[in-house]
Amino acid sequence: MAERTSVINMSGDFEETLLQLARHLGTNKLRRKIFNMIYGRGFRPRSKQQIMRAANIPERDSQQAQNEVDYLAKHHLIVKIDNDGSVKDGSRYLYKKDPSVRANRWEIIKYADNPRAAEGVPTKRRPLVRGIASIGPITRQALRDKKRLIVLYLTANPYRRHSLRVDAELRQVQDAIRGSVYRDNISVEYRPAADVDSLIEGLNDHRPGIVHFSGHGCETGIAVDSAEVAKRPVKTVSFDLLAKAISATDAPPEIIVLNACRSAGARKAFLPPAKIVVVMRDSVSDVAATAFAVKFYAAIAAGQSVKSAFAQGKVAIEKVSLNEADTPDLLVAQGVNPAKIVLT
Repeated sequence: MAERTSVINMSGDFEETLLQLARHLGTNKLRRKIFNMIYGRGFRPRSKQQIMRAANIPERDSQQAQNEVDYLAKHHLIVKIDNDGSVKDGSRYLYKKDPSVRANRWEIIKYADNPRAAEGVPTKRRPLVRGIASIGPITRQALRDKKRLIVLYLTANPYRRHSLRVDAELRQVQDAIRGSVYRDNISVEYRPAADVDSLIEGLNDHRPGIVHFSGHGCETGIAVDSAEVAKRPVKTVSFDLLAKAISATDAPPEIIVLNACRSAGARKAFLPPAKIVVVMRDSVSDVAATAFAVKFYAAIAAGQSVKSAFAQGKVAIEKVSLNEADTPDLLVAQGVNPAKIVLT
């Protein structure tokens, strides 16, 4: 039996899937005992006999235990795989954790224990609209009174073998802003094939409130592009040098977004001059990086605080790539409250 591969769910029914898993888990004592044992300590797949011994299940309940592990596997609460010989007790199958279930284990248990609480969770098919607040019209004067925000959007994609869809990311961000309430109060200044000069020129020309970089990164810096056509030499610019370039202006940006792999090393370099820095703790896929950027800027353009925009970006990642949900990190300078910073 081949191991079941986790599927990225882009259909927006994450909550329904979670509630369905909770219903299947239920409150059956033997099933719950087996489930808790598998999701306890240890990562190696185990046979039914090993599970029974670890959970103190008597031999007389062997058939019931087999029924329960089959049930859990059938409903995707655990993973059932062939015994490759790693367990020498004659078992044909082994059982192990499902990564998605492991990540949401306590939510699943909570709703399994309390079905009434599960009924109050909004889902794609059951939005649970309890009431619609009356919202007054947004006048042109109100829009003029709002802040003006410029985003300097830098992208670099110098690697031929590891090309990124940064152009597609930008397009989706622009579409999201265009559909937001305060779209007239935010503008995106795009600099492709960017390097340090692109950053300095953008700072001088536009005085942006946000400097955004999308591309390849590492623990010490980001990969920039020389914009040469014949050759694509790759050069990594340190976070320290980038921070010096940003500081060399009369109006440094409040926020820096580094939508690049392993950019968390920017903490010391960018706080200050910036008040807030958004980084990625680890590698981040194209799908996750784009999902984060789109929701982050859509929220900013809707008048949400930076804290809420960041939270919505994380939700967007969890929706498309559960294992990357904790990759973004929000770094804040001392004395700064991101919940009170609204940029549009």
